[in-house]
Amino acid sequence: MELNLHIIAEDLAAYRPKSRIEEDYDVRRLRFPALFDGNKTKRSLLYIVESSLLTPSNIELIGEGSSLLIIGTPPTRLLKKPCNLIWIEKGAELSRVFSEVVELFSVYEIWGGRMLNALISKKQLKRLGELASPIVKRPLYLIDSHLQMVFSVVDEELYKLPHDYLLQVIDNNNPALGIFALDRFYDDALTHRKPFLLPRSRSYGTLVQNIFVDSHLVATLSFDEVGEAFTKRDYALLVILAEFIANGITYHDEWNTSAPQLLDGQIQLLLDGQQPDREELATALKTMGWTVEDAYYCIVAAPLNPLYPSGLLAAAARHTCAQASHMIYAIYDHNIVFIVNADHSTLSHDDTISLLATELERLLLYLGESNIFNFFQMLGAHYRLAVAAQALGSQIDPDKMIYHFQDYFMAYLISRAKESMPLEAMIPRGLIQLKRYDEKYGTDFVHVFRVFLKHDMRIASAARELYLHRNTLSHKIAQIKFITRLDFENNPDVRLSVSVALSMME
Repeated sequence: MELNLHIIAEDLAAYRPKSRIEEDYDVRRLRFPALFDGNKTKRSLLYIVESSLLTPSNIELIGEGSSLLIIGTPPTRLLKKPCNLIWIEKGAELSRVFSEVVELFSVYEIWGGRMLNALISKKQLKRLGELASPIVKRPLYLIDSHLQMVFSVVDEELYKLPHDYLLQVIDNNNPALGIFALDRFYDDALTHRKPFLLPRSRSYGTLVQNIFVDSHLVATLSFDEVGEAFTKRDYALLVILAEFIANGITYHDEWNTSAPQLLDGQIQLLLDGQQPDREELATALKTMGWTVEDAYYCIVAAPLNPLYPSGLLAAAARHTCAQASHMIYAIYDHNIVFIVNADHSTLSHDDTISLLATELERLLLYLGESNIFNFFQMLGAHYRLAVAAQALGSQIDPDKMIYHFQDYFMAYLISRAKESMPLEAMIPRGLIQLKRYDEKYGTDFVHVFRVFLKHDMRIASAARELYLHRNTLSHKIAQIKFITRLDFENNPDVRLSVSVALSMME
């Protein structure tokens, strides 16, 4: 990997070098070390040379912006040139320094290769932090744009922490969760494009780099100051690591962070019942490689305990989505809203449901699933269907964890009808009379009628469920027909209305 001269200067600290580096910490362009051979210099190489060889004619060959490591005191004429210089005045041999610089480049090249392999193999972003920790030698933190912890890497054996150092694992709801609350950040801090220091509130400082993808802030990387004060090497490494992480975030199937900020804003509008601009929605979905016309379905996970911290829900959702590239999430109304793209699915529907059940079971979450829909603009409506399925299902079948709306369609229609009309007003008169007959004479005609219709009026199968002889059931059906005066045997509309009314009564 290309190295920044500030890193090289500080990594050679044992020689106590002096430096005059014209360029900033975010410039990285040095590929290899090379011995100065008396030819015109290239900006991409670090030239190592003894000061005695820097004659006036050789100095003329050193171009603007070149980088040199000099053994001895640099000539005054060279100091006047706009180039980057490091020099070691005492106690250094050219061969030994050159060997160490070659080894230094090799160390960073190996590190860069490991980071790249972690990206290619789509490791969790925390792996990038773990690989960087021995190089950075400071506590590392990454939070996403929703102020949730993505990783914290604090190796107490690698470097000595101050006695008053507090791990930044604060959560406003539950400190034991280890979810990062960004209460120290201020609004302006989220707009910076270059590394910056947070206002110091403790004995140690915090160096921060915002990470943008497609001009949207997606995460914030920070180093905490332990041991010595921050140097330009820290600034340079912060920029390098942030670039690796930005590349890692663009592997969308990893989903170490929440949905990109633009898409998340569109999702929130839809869940609020509003309709965002179609072009803006299409642009936001494009960051995922999705389209407005893809097929989707929505799964809502509602906590059994309404006091669950939102950080815990977000952490569980993020961990789940990291295992499925076709699924993203949002936190809305204290629920987790999973949005599944059926057209880009890497798992079957059953496997997706199984993944959610496995990951969320320990949190005691009830899951409601919507029907499938072909336009992303329908998300708000199907979110409400999933919420209804979860609410109705948890009442009707409390022993289950997952409730599909299609299984509770009739219950949903009945619940909506009951909101606008008294139940008794919607029950056919014949069924009211049948219910009163049961109450007066102790019969079970309402139950028999319900089972009979459930079996599509098949006497044999209904009789088996009721443990009745076929003739006995036929006699009861004749009595039911006489009492209700309903032509359910010949009129399918009557059968449908009676079935719905029986469900209401139940």
